[in-house]
Amino acid sequence: MARKLIFLTCLLSLPAGSFAQSLQELDQREAALMETWEKMPLSVRRAVFEKQRAEGFGMYQERPSNVFKPGEKLIAYVEPVGYGWKEGGNGTVQFGFDVDFLIKSADGKILTGQENFAKLAETSQRRNREFMVTLTMSVSGAPAGEYVLEYKLRDIASDKSMVINLPFTIAK
Repeated sequence: MARKLIFLTCLLSLPAGSFAQSLQELDQREAALMETWEKMPLSVRRAVFEKQRAEGFGMYQERPSNVFKPGEKLIAYVEPVGYGWKEGGNGTVQFGFDVDFLIKSADGKILTGQENFAKLAETSQRRNREFMVTLTMSVSGAPAGEYVLEYKLRDIASDKSMVINLPFTIAK
């Protein structure tokens, strides 16, 4: 209770109009950020294998290694940036990706793959920029060796796309 009173006292002691000015400045900087975001290519800020499926944005636990036991699932955590939004009706927007995958040998030979492996889409009242994608792949039956898991993310709201390569090893 004492903490709440101290916080309220701090807010009440701000100079008149300073709160509105900082919100106005925040809105201006947000607009500049959105302009940059919309012009940039679809990119990935982070793409890692994780220990278990993340509960939310930034809440991943990165695996210490990209070596997997035979039959172990590969869980990838990806933070894309530069994607678009499209009108979703009733004042909402939709954003997300159609996902293809390839599994390649270490020397680049395509071993398997699938177009439209996943469709990941969200609907929101806002143009969310904190968006993470978790993709789980099973490679059971693959012999021990080095591979590359390639995901292609195709933006559902624009013609932007990107490829993510995640090298991994199946242990003996």
